[in-house]
Amino acid sequence: MIRLLVVDDHSPTRLATINELIVGNLIEIVGEAETSDQALKLSEKLLPDIVLLDLHLPGLFSSVDLIKRLVALRNVKVIAFASQVVGAEVQDLLDAGASAYILKNDASALIRMTILMVSRGSRNITSSAVPRQLTKLTAPERVLLREITKRGKIQKAAERLGVPESALIETLTQLSQKLEIADPDKLIRWAKKQGF
Repeated sequence: MIRLLVVDDHSPTRLATINELIVGNLIEIVGEAETSDQALKLSEKLLPDIVLLDLHLPGLFSSVDLIKRLVALRNVKVIAFASQVVGAEVQDLLDAGASAYILKNDASALIRMTILMVSRGSRNITSSAVPRQLTKLTAPERVLLREITKRGKIQKAAERLGVPESALIETLTQLSQKLEIADPDKLIRWAKKQGF
């Protein structure tokens, strides 16, 4: 049996998730938590195989910080369990150590399959709702997308980044081609839509 800690600050969602996951006697729910602090304390105490982690919890720790702390525990794996895809955070959470990024509205069978795959060592699993372009982005490219979606024109983004405007436009053109997005203007609109 896979020992699972379910972390969600919305108790009806947490209970519904638990009821869906206990079908089939594959998963044992060893605990529940509502805050990032509770999640860490229970994980340290119970050492679950997997923590199914809702994002943006109340408490002391950000999602990224909490994931880093959880995966530092002995044999604990984390699945990020999101309400909706926030493209800007997917790779950051995977880079922090999450083994998967799935959605609460993914089919129950797929959620159980993800838990099984993660328990067997699979990594970098994402919901089919996650745009594939997001997994192609490097850390510097994600920083760049965050900068260009801030208020102001490309000229202002270039100033913030300390690069010539022409160099930034050339970089955005290359990134547009890599992500198979028509041009830099559409890239910026896409990045805003993804939450950058």
